[in-house]
Amino acid sequence: MTLSQILIVVLLGGLLTAFASDRFRADNVAVAGLMLGVVLGLVPTDRIFSGLINPVVVTVLEVLLIVHALGRSHVFDRIGEWLNSRFTRPLGQIIALCGVAACLSSVMNNVAAFSLMLPACFSMMAKGRLPARWIFLPLSYATLLGGLWTSIGTPANLVASAFLQQSGEEGFALLDFAPAGLAVTAVGLLVLALWLPRTLLKEGEEQVEDDSGPISWVMTELRLAAADPGIPSVADLEALLDGHVHNIVRDGRRVFPIKPETILLPADRLLVEAEPNALNSALRTGRVSYSRQAGSGERRRVRAVVMPHSLLAGSSIAAQDLDRVAVEILQVEGEPVRFEGPFEELSFRAGSILLLEGDEAAVRSFIAYNELVEVADSAPVGVSEIGFMPLAAFALGVMAAGSGLVATEIALAAVVAILCLAGKLDLRAALRNLNWPIIVILVAMLPLGEAVGTTGAAAAIATFLTEHLPMAAVPLAVFVLLAIAMVITPFVNNVTAVAILAPIAVELAHATQLSPQMLVMAVAVGASCDFLTPFGHHNNTLAYGLGPYRFRDFLWLGWPLSLATFGTAGVVLLLYW
Repeated sequence: MTLSQILIVVLLGGLLTAFASDRFRADNVAVAGLMLGVVLGLVPTDRIFSGLINPVVVTVLEVLLIVHALGRSHVFDRIGEWLNSRFTRPLGQIIALCGVAACLSSVMNNVAAFSLMLPACFSMMAKGRLPARWIFLPLSYATLLGGLWTSIGTPANLVASAFLQQSGEEGFALLDFAPAGLAVTAVGLLVLALWLPRTLLKEGEEQVEDDSGPISWVMTELRLAAADPGIPSVADLEALLDGHVHNIVRDGRRVFPIKPETILLPADRLLVEAEPNALNSALRTGRVSYSRQAGSGERRRVRAVVMPHSLLAGSSIAAQDLDRVAVEILQVEGEPVRFEGPFEELSFRAGSILLLEGDEAAVRSFIAYNELVEVADSAPVGVSEIGFMPLAAFALGVMAAGSGLVATEIALAAVVAILCLAGKLDLRAALRNLNWPIIVILVAMLPLGEAVGTTGAAAAIATFLTEHLPMAAVPLAVFVLLAIAMVITPFVNNVTAVAILAPIAVELAHATQLSPQMLVMAVAVGASCDFLTPFGHHNNTLAYGLGPYRFRDFLWLGWPLSLATFGTAGVVLLLYW
């Protein structure tokens, strides 16, 4: 190997180590790697910003903008209620939810699909009394599987297609991933249907049989409407909210004892534990309002989840200088806990979902500083739902791209333009709220992936593999690349895994006269099949906090899924290509 080939291999090995350590932000690691590549002469200076105009990055940006409009339309909020009405058994509800999530994930970023499905999850938890542990991990796996259906289902698929085109081969069409993706998803959902009753569902049966309290709760501080005579007592309010009044503060003093017949006054500050849907109904009708306000002017309400590594984990409202940051925490949602103190002293846990209110810039700053993850963005206070128009426009764009009439990035650009002209997408707000880390990783890793090919490192590694393994045997080549990608992806994001392995797959195809599309797709599929760790993919990390789960839960539930997807994907790729 030449010096440049050794340097790029060492650089990528260092990046893999930095990614796996999880001590540094993934986007910072990617940018640092790109800069080192330029300094070492591995990436030409005229290619530093080539990722910015790459169709991969453009397509991902467009999808994220469309998802912003879909999130504000609330079209997925009622899915949970619909599933509860159609399926009577919890397993059927969960598998159906996973099927819907997989379909959604096939045309958008996996994290976006996971986020859009969260309202449905909370509805199912409240109506069907399902523990959180039953839902979020299967949901995460389903979104990863659904991303395998199309070339836009995950950025990794777009990156794989880009490297094929750079090598002079034909890239992937929108539905080229469908045979493998649909087969893997079908087998994956079947495995979940068979394995969940023996693992997570078996553990939570006692919790469902015990109906002493809600599976999902909202803790908040309310005031009564001054003109509403229909809630004169604690018992009336508890019936309205399907919950419990924990605390009453009147004229700065706590009312004690609290009895069902205790009379409530409009000026009282009421700490309540409420059923989410009942609380939302009471707020919409104006019978109650939040006692905490974030000031005047246009305000936004954003829901964000406390991650295990968040600065807020273990903290409380009282420990935050909310007046200084001009943000208010209106409510905390999660699994039930025993709590009798004031709202300000309620401790946040990993998986707690906070409803934040304030100026948009202040809320975004608060989320970023405390390392929260936004899971749902509601409309400005007092603005009604947008409706189904964004979903219809997106569906038309996907059909146009799938038909081959126009390039995917052009079809999605037309959707963005239509949404902007129709007033359904605030472009400035959407650009501020984008998941920029994934964009930065794409922009940085694409030139480094090119360097693996241009330095000859990919060819050298392919030669090594063909000399030491019978890689000319088609089945072995497919399954080896699948295995390598699945081993790497739990420790790095799937985009990085594809950026490193795709050039090697192309060179291996040239050396063995095998189909480049087949080998590169093996890499892309393997890179998206991370079912064993909570940190390999962002959705798994979200599920880890929301569940809550233990590390061994991923291993216990994920190993049969990994084996099934490995075998199914390999066989389908061999048959299709």
